[in-house]
Amino acid sequence: MEKLKTKILNPKRRSRQPEDARHDSAVSRSGFHDWAVAFVVCNFNVDVGPEIEIIYPPDVSFSPADLSAICFNSFPEQQNTETVGDLTFNFAIANTSPDVSISSPRAPYGSADTFYATCVFRQEFDHTMKRSFNQRTLVLVSAHNFLSFHTSVLHYMTESGVISDPTTLEAAYSSMVTWPSPTIGRQELPFLGSVISLDIAPHFAFPLQGLPGPTPLISDKLSSIYAYEPSGSWDILMHFMPCITDLYVIYEKLILCESVIVVAKSPQLASEAVSSLVDLVRPVPYAGIIKPYMTMQANFQCIGIDGGTPRPFIIGITNPFLLKRIVAATEKSQQLRPHILYLQNFDGPVPVKRHHSIHHKSSRNALLDLPGGGIEARMPSKRFLKSDHAIVSHIETLVKSGDQTHELGPMIRRHFAELTAQFIAPINRYLTTTNVISPGGNQRYASFSVHEFIRNLGKHGTSIKLRGQGPIQRHRARDAFYGAFCSSMNFHSWLEMKIALETEASAGLLGVGSAAGS
Repeated sequence: MEKLKTKILNPKRRSRQPEDARHDSAVSRSGFHDWAVAFVVCNFNVDVGPEIEIIYPPDVSFSPADLSAICFNSFPEQQNTETVGDLTFNFAIANTSPDVSISSPRAPYGSADTFYATCVFRQEFDHTMKRSFNQRTLVLVSAHNFLSFHTSVLHYMTESGVISDPTTLEAAYSSMVTWPSPTIGRQELPFLGSVISLDIAPHFAFPLQGLPGPTPLISDKLSSIYAYEPSGSWDILMHFMPCITDLYVIYEKLILCESVIVVAKSPQLASEAVSSLVDLVRPVPYAGIIKPYMTMQANFQCIGIDGGTPRPFIIGITNPFLLKRIVAATEKSQQLRPHILYLQNFDGPVPVKRHHSIHHKSSRNALLDLPGGGIEARMPSKRFLKSDHAIVSHIETLVKSGDQTHELGPMIRRHFAELTAQFIAPINRYLTTTNVISPGGNQRYASFSVHEFIRNLGKHGTSIKLRGQGPIQRHRARDAFYGAFCSSMNFHSWLEMKIALETEASAGLLGVGSAAGS
């Protein structure tokens, strides 16, 4: 670590930056600064570990802690000699760089305390290297969590075959300097000889971003990238799931703002899964900590480990020792144990349900005996929600057939978006009864009473399907489910979003419906 700090703090390590970089830094970069903080190229040095090779623009004053975090998070924790293609993944770190100010003249404003990083990692055979491989990562660091958009930007930059070309960094920077600041709605952004169409929704939790209509024409083709669309696709992810009905288990945990750990073989699979899982509960914004990819060197105080305040979280990891550390820490602090989702390559088709015994030879929950001691296996249970048998059967059919039509991903997203809409419908209905008009003519909601809402729910019911052998059991499950949601952080994040959007709409500030996705 001391060697790494020396490398980060040593300005000689940035000698590969273009000669006229200092001249360029004198030019106004407000356009670039509204969209991104910097491009960073990291190189894996066998002797000292990951190190900074290029920062562009070069006058970005990252703190040593932030540079160290960028270095360690931009590489896979385990070397896989079979990795041939590029790995694209995301991570998020706290902004501890006081000299890096975040500003934007209009919404969306970005985060002042979080850096969102998108990476393209490349591993190339090199017999002159000690480990026989040359490993570099190109990182785009931004205050905006525009995952798919940032991924497209990096793909444009790396399609020439070089991942650390200073000329490409200059050209990308020069393009972005000309961009207007991010704004709600559609923007046409010239970039490296092409034009990228970007749609930014009024809120990141708008559902179904990036999907065409439910019955698109054959000629329909998405012409735009949606800023907050998930980076992963269920067409791919579903084949790594332990079983199909686990979708409902994880959905329930996320809608109630509980913790989930995604364990995968690669940072790309882990980060894409986290992005896609959070998307399932939209338009309810998941209010816990979201970390698409974390390594052993990450700062875990944000999730209540190493002295931090306990908070719900969903994180992606690839290190089994890290899994043991997190689970042990949460149990020691008497937090609710996180749900663990293992994403693996399995033999045979994805089963509908988990086998009743995790020791069964066909079980997909076998990754429990970890180095240094196993983790006690616990079968997940859907405490409230009942699976939709028609949807589960349709998913099973598509997975078995290979789904060449790519129907699986959109179907899963639409089903859970509809499920979320059905779930929050009774709350919206109750809120209309508490709507009052102030003397100035402005509408507002009276104080929310969970007790009164549950009474209203018992009178009018809900359309979601709940578990239970009879009406009494299902009614108890309904009241417990909604009571847990109304006591969770997710309820407050959803209500805050609802009030903010209604206020902006009444002021005529949301005249960009196309940005919401269909």
